[in-house]
Amino acid sequence: MTTETHLLEMLGHGAPMLEVLNELCNFLDAQSPGAISTVFLLDNDGVRLRPVAGPNARGIWKEEIDNLEEGPYEGFCSTVEGQGKALTVGDISSDPMFVVHREAALREGLQMASFRPILTIENQILGALALSYPQRATWPKPDAEMIERAVHLAAIAIECYRSEQELREFSKRLSQSQDDERRRIARELHDSTGQKLCVLAMNLALVQNQVKLSETALRKMLSDCSSLTTDISEEVRTLSYMMHPPLLDECGLETSIQMYSKGINRREGLKVELDIPRRLERLSEEAELAIFRIVQASLTNIHLHSGSDQATVKIEHVLEGLAVTIRDRGRGIPSGVLERSPLGKGAGVGIAGMKERVKYLGGRLEIESSEHGTQVKAIIPSWHFRGANSAVAAASGD
Repeated sequence: MTTETHLLEMLGHGAPMLEVLNELCNFLDAQSPGAISTVFLLDNDGVRLRPVAGPNARGIWKEEIDNLEEGPYEGFCSTVEGQGKALTVGDISSDPMFVVHREAALREGLQMASFRPILTIENQILGALALSYPQRATWPKPDAEMIERAVHLAAIAIECYRSEQELREFSKRLSQSQDDERRRIARELHDSTGQKLCVLAMNLALVQNQVKLSETALRKMLSDCSSLTTDISEEVRTLSYMMHPPLLDECGLETSIQMYSKGINRREGLKVELDIPRRLERLSEEAELAIFRIVQASLTNIHLHSGSDQATVKIEHVLEGLAVTIRDRGRGIPSGVLERSPLGKGAGVGIAGMKERVKYLGGRLEIESSEHGTQVKAIIPSWHFRGANSAVAAASGD
């Protein structure tokens, strides 16, 4: 298998961009004796290039470039001047291309370097590939075709990464929009529709009391209407709670999940056991909502698909932060369904949604399934805790 094929397969299997770029640098270093390759990535400011990959590159050299004060700069650390300029080989001590990092490079024994910008099809800069050589007398002329392929592969890796980031950000905004809409509809159902149903129920009760005892058929009709109104009111309340649990914002996860499980125990034919610490520490709003949705989606999947009549929900503090575990004793998820794609495509919208929510929070989702049941475990990083300890938790999480 060629290195190019190997790197493309890594991208196809969803390998992280930095892993692919480091593998590319290792290949270039092996093919060019004495060369030390580094990949630079365009910073968020759209002006500066920062070193992100290059396992053999000098650490101090990369650190000094990374810590440069705000630009603009000339040379290959900046896109302001000579954005599309390519340099075959240059002397670090004299070529203006290397003015920004010259001192650090010479201190690390780097004397010659070649540079190629990494561009999109539209000729917009994504990053740069630099090959540095420690000794001027031994540097070989870079293989032009090899460098061209390397730059092309680096562009693919960076484009894939950027597309994935944009898709994730769009998905995050879409999920937030859905949550906001659910909250709005839930509030409308509770504050408007629910109140009107209460007034209707009271009016029916008043009319029923005014009907003569001899008018049996009419009394029966009014009684049926009153019962139907009560049922509708209960369903609206349940729907409102499922859209957005009102107690989540005010009381937190512990109370919300307890109330939700009680509703399931009454209505769904599924016995849910809870193991939640008393006075569970509050988390960020997005983390609490994500955990509630994970529990909700998991219990829905258990009720609809597992065949199990029992489920457990356990929340506990762990070294990384908070662990949420949902288990059942059902038939399990069909073999291979979870492995069909990184996002769980084919495993149901619920599982895909859970994975995305946990990704947003910087955590991880683990799903184990067999013929004896399924376990869904979400780990939420500690920096999502609120209160005085949040800063400490964030530092330890980093």
